[in-house]
Amino acid sequence: MARVMVVDDHQSTADGLAEIISRMDHEVKTYYDSAPALSALDQLQFDLIVTDLRLPGASGLDILSHAMDRNPDAVVMVITAYGSIEKAVEAMRKGAFDFIAKPFTYAEMKVKLEKALAQVTVKREMVRIQASLDSLQADETRRYNFNEIIGRSATMQRVFDTIRKVAASDASVLVLGESGTGKELVARAIHANSPRKTGPFVRAHCAAYAEGVLESELFGHERGSFTGAVARKIGRFEQAHGGTLFLDEIGDISHNIQVKLLRFLQEKEFERVGGNQTIEVDVRILSATNQDLKEGIARKDFREDLYYRLNVISILMPPLRERPDDIPLLVEHFLHQFAGRGQKKRISAEAMLLLTSYHWPGNIRELQNVIERACVLAQSDEIRVENLPHDLTGVTPSAPRLAGPVDFDAEIEKFERTLILGALYETNYVKARAAGLLGIDRNRLRYKMERYGIEDVGGKEA
Repeated sequence: MARVMVVDDHQSTADGLAEIISRMDHEVKTYYDSAPALSALDQLQFDLIVTDLRLPGASGLDILSHAMDRNPDAVVMVITAYGSIEKAVEAMRKGAFDFIAKPFTYAEMKVKLEKALAQVTVKREMVRIQASLDSLQADETRRYNFNEIIGRSATMQRVFDTIRKVAASDASVLVLGESGTGKELVARAIHANSPRKTGPFVRAHCAAYAEGVLESELFGHERGSFTGAVARKIGRFEQAHGGTLFLDEIGDISHNIQVKLLRFLQEKEFERVGGNQTIEVDVRILSATNQDLKEGIARKDFREDLYYRLNVISILMPPLRERPDDIPLLVEHFLHQFAGRGQKKRISAEAMLLLTSYHWPGNIRELQNVIERACVLAQSDEIRVENLPHDLTGVTPSAPRLAGPVDFDAEIEKFERTLILGALYETNYVKARAAGLLGIDRNRLRYKMERYGIEDVGGKEA
């Protein structure tokens, strides 16, 4: 539905136009003088303006100029008397979309209005497309697929399997996991493998904005809706039309935003801040959080009905400490990323042993930072223990102090598993060489790999 302004000092003409527009299911405001019309342009946003060129006081050209200044996206159609076509041509040079000469029939005006309203739709879509392009240009990485999510462990294979299953649907997905585990990559992979992949992927970090700002970021606002709102803003929902909207840190949104989001999920519509025009968009919602939303529901901080709308399907991203098999793969990926053009870095077995032993509270993001730092500090082609941060170099002290009882067998198994992973990495997963490096035979190595769930990558024996 469009908001239309009609300005004509002949009340019968203005009311007749308003009747036609109302029957076309659009909102219309009628003015019989230029002064109130100019005042209305300062307060409201109009999609289409139909104005007579000859008015008491300011002319229709003044209305056109004021409209173009306040709302350049508006479509303007002028009405001119027969024999004054040159004025209509001047108006079109100044930005008017079309004109119609008096006297006109109902059918003629209806056709003209349909053309003008079609142009309103085109302009709206162009604004949405431009907003989506701006969003894409602000994003450093545009192409995403499963290759961006690194992992061969059994837990990650289950994640990949779920992504493949949910990508084809339009269901809302909630991605759970600690900070730094790659939740956004999961959302991007779902989008890239979905029927919406040619549409925009728009991200909104809900924790990065104050409540009022977040509402405007998500739903947009009309000019004059608050101090500083000097122009209409297209929000992330409209930018994502035809594609996917990813709401990161969804657990941080206020009750007010929760209500508006719930309404969208139920009705697929919303209003901009300060507006009364209902906007419908075709958007799939993916969300993520590192919080326990069920605890938030118990505290009355998060709406239970919204939780179930967002959590049609959930994907849990495991912390890095629970997938040590993937650390060598991730290290290789980041080495390639940070080594620099024309350079190749490798990592020593001792350094890899420390990396696979560390508990990684910051998850993949922390590992990425560690490798980037090591690539900068390493003077040679090999990253050694001394190039790693102190937090890592102290993970396996020679004489550890025990704070209390430990599970001796479990600790030994953990250390064995780390040694085997380091040897496999050092020998490029050639089991005969890895067994030799460990001082055991190949049968024993295969047994240990099966026992600890270490995947047999490539099945290389020699």
